[in-house]
Amino acid sequence: MDISEIKNIVNQIFSENGFKFLNFFFICPDNVDIVLNKDEQGINLDFTKQMPYVKTKRMLIPLTVYVEGLFLGPDSGSIKLKYFPDLHFEYAGFQDNNFGAEEPKKLESFYNQIHKEYPDEERRKIAKLALQYTQEWATIVSQTGVNYSDCEQPKRKKLRDNCKSFVLENIRNSKDIEAKSAILSFILIYFVLPAVISWVVKKFLDNFFN
Repeated sequence: MDISEIKNIVNQIFSENGFKFLNFFFICPDNVDIVLNKDEQGINLDFTKQMPYVKTKRMLIPLTVYVEGLFLGPDSGSIKLKYFPDLHFEYAGFQDNNFGAEEPKKLESFYNQIHKEYPDEERRKIAKLALQYTQEWATIVSQTGVNYSDCEQPKRKKLRDNCKSFVLENIRNSKDIEAKSAILSFILIYFVLPAVISWVVKKFLDNFFN
């Protein structure tokens, strides 16, 4: 790879659409602060303010996952993701790492539970979208090597909290859920969304933990 190719990739990374790699796009804000440390284990890069992020689309929904940092060791490395365990990779096999690609879990039974829990269409719509984001979160976490059934209660709580934060962040950025007024928007964001997302995440993850 010559200098012009590297420059082109860097320009794409800082562009609006980002740099396409496999099935996702890597995008970096214009102003990023990086802390770089090197020790005997390898090199750590940490993003301290605005973070780069990965965008992809799964099951027809857009996903945004923020990158908190990178670790580069002698033969392998890891990507530090916001709301996820670190994603480890080997340099030799990195090109084959298809981020987030896994056979989707069938959701029919969960949709039936949603219809029973929420009689109104507004909360059903939120719950179905939350379910899709929860599944995608769980798929990515499974690729980090987490074994749900072996997790103790503190680990389970942390995973649930991270999942809820991830789902809430993505739904807030989604154009599929909008309120008709400022007052309704406040109620939606601070009361309805957290309550519905919490219910969905618990229902979904309990199937992995048990």
